[in-house]
Amino acid sequence: MKKNKWINIIVTAAVLFSTSGCMDSFSDIKSNNKILPKDVWNDPAAITGILANMYNSMIIEDFSYFYGDYSWRSMDLSAMSDECTAGFQKEPAFDQYNAVFEYPDEFLGNYIYIQGDQGGEGNVRSVYPESYRLIRNCNDFLEKIIDAPMNEDEKKTTIGEVKFLRAWVYFTLVKRYGGVPILREPQEYVGDIESLKVPRDTEKACYDFIAEDLDEAFRLLPDNEEILGKGRATKYAALALKSRAMLYAGSIARYGTVDLNGLVGIDKALANDYFELAYKAVKELEKSKRFSLYRKNSDKEKNFAELFLAEDSPENIFCKYFQRNVNAHGWDVYFVPYQYRGNGFSSNMNPTLEFVEMFEHKDGTPANFAERAKNTYFDDPSELFQNMDARFGGSIIYPNAIFKGEPCSIQKGLIIEDGSKKENATNYEEAVYTANDGQVYHIVGKSGSGNYSGNMTGFFMRKYLNENMPQSEVIENYSEQHWIEFRYAEALLNGAEAAVEMGQHLDDALLWINDIRSRADIKQLSLSDLTVDKVRHERRIELAFENHTYWDLRRWRIADKEIETKQYTGLCPYFDINKQKYIFEEVAANKYYYTFDVKMYYERIPDGEIAKNEKLKQNPYYN
Repeated sequence: MKKNKWINIIVTAAVLFSTSGCMDSFSDIKSNNKILPKDVWNDPAAITGILANMYNSMIIEDFSYFYGDYSWRSMDLSAMSDECTAGFQKEPAFDQYNAVFEYPDEFLGNYIYIQGDQGGEGNVRSVYPESYRLIRNCNDFLEKIIDAPMNEDEKKTTIGEVKFLRAWVYFTLVKRYGGVPILREPQEYVGDIESLKVPRDTEKACYDFIAEDLDEAFRLLPDNEEILGKGRATKYAALALKSRAMLYAGSIARYGTVDLNGLVGIDKALANDYFELAYKAVKELEKSKRFSLYRKNSDKEKNFAELFLAEDSPENIFCKYFQRNVNAHGWDVYFVPYQYRGNGFSSNMNPTLEFVEMFEHKDGTPANFAERAKNTYFDDPSELFQNMDARFGGSIIYPNAIFKGEPCSIQKGLIIEDGSKKENATNYEEAVYTANDGQVYHIVGKSGSGNYSGNMTGFFMRKYLNENMPQSEVIENYSEQHWIEFRYAEALLNGAEAAVEMGQHLDDALLWINDIRSRADIKQLSLSDLTVDKVRHERRIELAFENHTYWDLRRWRIADKEIETKQYTGLCPYFDINKQKYIFEEVAANKYYYTFDVKMYYERIPDGEIAKNEKLKQNPYYN
């Protein structure tokens, strides 16, 4: 009998469709019907329902993906680097002053909170067992689909989708654990449990298997999402994933260390081979001429903000879609500044000064906000942030930036008549100071930086916030903006980084990066500017808050240097009532320090999995 028998498979009956038909998105499907195994593989609609469930089982680091627990003490990946600092951290960081925030051994392998459907509580999922559940389902599907009553074109397409899904899940595993067991076929239990225990394959073998599945997916999948429906993989989604995965493999080879006979790490001599595969995948995307950077708004700052909300963007390669009353998320209520909230939360994560100073002015000169603000008074605090790379205002809400038609009021406190400070207010309306002349001043801005708002740095995240969402709807599980998992700009950056790492194809790398910088209205680069550090810097700016930075720091093997013993800072305005002007002060964003031990480049394989399969070897430093 099969280990996974597809018993009581949940499929959707509300909006089931054949694989040749079209639908708005898999998010339209609700699970409400049980089909017995003998019926499933004779019903094309049921088969597509199974496929929909497999897509829904993908662990995508999207709006609903948090590290944390069931409580509100949770954070997304932006708080795992210097991009953001989070106010609602898990213990000890949240509950103790001067604490060291130590990442757990199983940092992103266990205790990943996946937000539930509308009104649901969500659940905590462990990546390792969840991933192998999907792998088993993929393998069973590939075996059963061969004899299903579908025409050959439909069958090829579904096989291509499942190959993409299997590659996705193996990439989910390998970037966390290194080499894992590769299961190419369904496992069959014939009375010998030992036959089901499979040892780990090498990290190299896993990346090679991912490339193999993606090449097959590219061959089988259609080139147009409209053929299948929104949210389903095309051949270009396969190329985008290949460009990312092979770039990772190249970095692991170049900067990592081989251990456990290759279960973790890849031979350095192979780095350029993987970089070349990443580059070629991007060239194939470029050759298709199906994608381009979003440029619909002549205002380049607004254009960059809009691209994350535009479902018709020519930049989108593969997206996850959301629908209110089905699977809506809470991005707006979690991250909108306090003055724009409907009820409940406001932003609990704020960009750090260290990160916002990575942006450049239009002429390519450094931001240097803290240095330029020192001992300087401003009539309007927004004056400090003018003439910037368009991605700055498209990604960051800074003091008095216009959002939803009004200035975002960020103020940490007052400087009163005697030169002392009034701050730490907990309520904008009630926390006031009456000056000697009788004038009444609010101590903090409508959106902080008072403790009540969660703002600790003087900045908010703008990316993905829906500026057109009515304030009354800025509540939990009401946001519907799609998550862009693969966009063309990332692919171009993947290709540029691979080219620079190889020292080859530099003309392409320069063209791709300058195309991105042109959209941002910032100075063009020359060939002499194309260093590894410059390309990495460009990637961090363009892809901020899209859950790339933490993984990039890991694959570059610099997370232990960039994160270890770091305490991040902010830059907050005070209103000086004597001068009737604003002055900025650099502040500690939190009272704790981050740590990142070298062992965390590979996560701990769950002890329960090793207990079930003694053939699995634990990663280095965890025994």
